[in-house]
Amino acid sequence: MNRYLTQTIRRFSQKKFLFLCGPRQVGKTTSARELLDQTGGMYLNWDIPEDRERILKEVFTSKAGGLRARCLVLDEIHKYPRWKLALKGLFDRKLAGLSVIVTGSARLDVYQKGGDSLLGRYEYLRMHPLSLGELRDFSAKPPPASAGDWRQLGQGSTWNEAEVELRKLETRSGFPEPFADEDPLLYGRWSVLRKSQLIREDIRDLSNIQLFSLLEHMIMLLPERVGSPLSINSLREDVRINHQTASTWLDLLERLYFTFRIPPYSRRIARSITKESKLYFWDWAQNREPGAVFENLVASHLLKSVHLWTDLGYGEHRLCYLRNKDGDEIDFLVLKEQKPVVAIECKVSDESISSSWRAFDHVLRDVPRIQLVRKPGVDFSTAGGIRVVSAGIMLAGLS
Repeated sequence: MNRYLTQTIRRFSQKKFLFLCGPRQVGKTTSARELLDQTGGMYLNWDIPEDRERILKEVFTSKAGGLRARCLVLDEIHKYPRWKLALKGLFDRKLAGLSVIVTGSARLDVYQKGGDSLLGRYEYLRMHPLSLGELRDFSAKPPPASAGDWRQLGQGSTWNEAEVELRKLETRSGFPEPFADEDPLLYGRWSVLRKSQLIREDIRDLSNIQLFSLLEHMIMLLPERVGSPLSINSLREDVRINHQTASTWLDLLERLYFTFRIPPYSRRIARSITKESKLYFWDWAQNREPGAVFENLVASHLLKSVHLWTDLGYGEHRLCYLRNKDGDEIDFLVLKEQKPVVAIECKVSDESISSSWRAFDHVLRDVPRIQLVRKPGVDFSTAGGIRVVSAGIMLAGLS
């Protein structure tokens, strides 16, 4: 299955090591192995005992010079305590013609085990689930070049076709296996198994957590907090754990690509770090409340784009939200080099203009304003310059 990163994976892996990261079952291994099929190479998975032995004896030693493969894929090696040092040694041997792709379901950019830096020795890509834009066009689209491009994003899309795909994304998520399967009940089974694997396997491998029942309790409480500023203090009171434990567990869930958080926007960066972030799931379909699913799906589509644009070199892009002391809120704000480039508000069905826009006139001067609605076939602009558009139309214009 072609993915939006297929060509980029090939290009990035030719000169440096490539770290390909993303949630479990998002398609990292499949994409890497498709490249192996085309170029000839070897796949080794740290979780397989026989492969682990080969990695330690043949790859992470001086014998690596005898490798005959043109491309080497190493899966889940971040579970090896000295993986960074071992990869540095492999890179420094300058094995002619060898491409190395490292895949993992933990964030290889921040994972702390290992000592030596790999700076300058690798490229980094984050793979996301399928999105509406990717289903329409398997390409890595650049960011809109101007405010006018943002205001016209997705125009010309066939909204009735996009609506069918959007409904499927809402109910089955964007993970390839449940999305593509004809069995409509597969998603329910898949989602339960994925969550169980995360708790019982990935977290046990990467942490010293013993109180799995309390962690499961906390995870059960998170869906009802989607889209709202997350109070860690309230969460730790509900689970009856201390603040540091709750914060540590939330960070771990992010590193394992189970959840992600977006911070509030502030011109003072230090201030935005101390304010409450909003929480979302990589698997947005697990939430049964339509409003939460819709906002989470939009958040995931926007995060996919800002990660892609940053990873490809279009500048540092970030995703934030706007909120003031009076409780006025705009759901999403995309930044480039810390400057707002577009503001987006979500409405499930209401086409009336959100009253929150007026509260942020001083922040959003000359910034495109887009109000996404779940209702299909909507696309108009107000006298004040706010574009009200169906999610299926605009999201089709992103990757």
